[in-house]
Amino acid sequence: MTCRLIQAECHKRYDSPDTIDIKAKDFSGTIDFVHTSMRRLPPLQALLAFDSAARLGSFTRAAQELSLTQSAISHQILQLEEWTGQALFLRVGRGVVLTAAGKLFAQTVADALALLSDGRERIEPYGNPDSVLLYCPPEFASGWLIPRMGELTAAMPNVEIWLVTDMEVTEIDRVDIDLVVSAKPIKSPDVECRLLMDQEKVAICGPGTASRLHRAPFPEVLARAPLLVHEQSQEWAPWLPELRRSGLQTRRVMTSADPHLLVAAAEREAGIAMVPQLFASEALAQQRVCRLPQVPAIAMPPLWLMRSKLPARSTAVEPAFRWIASACGVCVDDGSTPMQ
Repeated sequence: MTCRLIQAECHKRYDSPDTIDIKAKDFSGTIDFVHTSMRRLPPLQALLAFDSAARLGSFTRAAQELSLTQSAISHQILQLEEWTGQALFLRVGRGVVLTAAGKLFAQTVADALALLSDGRERIEPYGNPDSVLLYCPPEFASGWLIPRMGELTAAMPNVEIWLVTDMEVTEIDRVDIDLVVSAKPIKSPDVECRLLMDQEKVAICGPGTASRLHRAPFPEVLARAPLLVHEQSQEWAPWLPELRRSGLQTRRVMTSADPHLLVAAAEREAGIAMVPQLFASEALAQQRVCRLPQVPAIAMPPLWLMRSKLPARSTAVEPAFRWIASACGVCVDDGSTPMQ
């Protein structure tokens, strides 16, 4: 595929007969670059032989560890020494010791092999038939899913959730993504998209502050306690700037990019926060914070639950999709799809 793309680009750039030599030179230059890059890599099998011999101090013991002959180990070490251009071992008695250069290179090889091993462990769960890769916003993860993980594992005892909250997705490729919860529906004929839940921002504060303010009318209530501000919503609420222009006096006591910190500060009676209700759901349920009912809530885009209509990557995707939908009161048994 790569060669075909390169050739197509060459024909695109040089389409007259007198440029054939130039095309050949460009293409051969690309091939030379690839070959040069490959020459910079060591013989990979030799790295295993070198690592084993360096750890064990013996070609014989390295051969036993790798199920090879001693001559094979010697040959691979020789290849590596030719590649490095330096001697890596010195023979001492019946064993070997690393040269100064060999000691430096041994650490590099050990680090590289460890990195490869770690990489394999990181991707190993992709092969788990009970794994589910779920992309969702942080408020859904912390405010809805995490409090229900016990229920999920009771329903699916072997499930392994890969939870990704630090990015948005615009498509489902079934390799890196199984399920998506997002306020931005993916409009594709290959994606099943279900309306999951409505969202809103609510004003919260600690129980003591709520008791003190429960008779204060809106908007004066916002002048009687400092405001805890989310950095991405500097206006605190879309209607607050107009109220300020009308004479309402408010004071900001803290600004943070993390809504969890705003909830924690509200819990400690630091002021009034306006946060997505999902972020405060657990604190509200445990009465660690209270909602100020006189302060209007702010509507947010609803959340959608999405999956590919094509065969799933793992057998756990379908039951996980149904469990999330059912827990949110969404029916998925009638075959209907609210959004195509």
